[in-house]
Amino acid sequence: MIILLVAVALLVIGSGIYFYCRLPIIAFDKLHVASGKIIIGNTENPLVYFIVFCLPDALWYMALLLLQTWFLTEKGWLNRLLVGIAVSLPFLLEAGQYLGFISGTFDWFDITTYCLTLILFLCLRKLFLSLHYK
Repeated sequence: MIILLVAVALLVIGSGIYFYCRLPIIAFDKLHVASGKIIIGNTENPLVYFIVFCLPDALWYMALLLLQTWFLTEKGWLNRLLVGIAVSLPFLLEAGQYLGFISGTFDWFDITTYCLTLILFLCLRKLFLSLHYK
């Protein structure tokens, strides 16, 4: 239950940053939901760029990885497949953007962010697995 709450919190924070700091948001336009933009600084500043463009992806990816702890505790090929898909998903999406198969902007900073998020998850995996059993 703790893992689920943390994952939801990460999704909410990441979505909040995306919702308030990035425009236009096509999905919101199609749903006729107004979103506001908070100007937090010059996005050419590496720290501001990271907060606005990379941090939401890192939070979403960590939430996805946290939810995989249920599959990590069970044996079987389907569980391994689901974990493998979850781990590779953001990298596949970036590759699709690079190749033009998926709309969006390929970004090496995103790849770096995903790698660092995955490394952090792997370093803390035992802690997450112990929380899974509480």
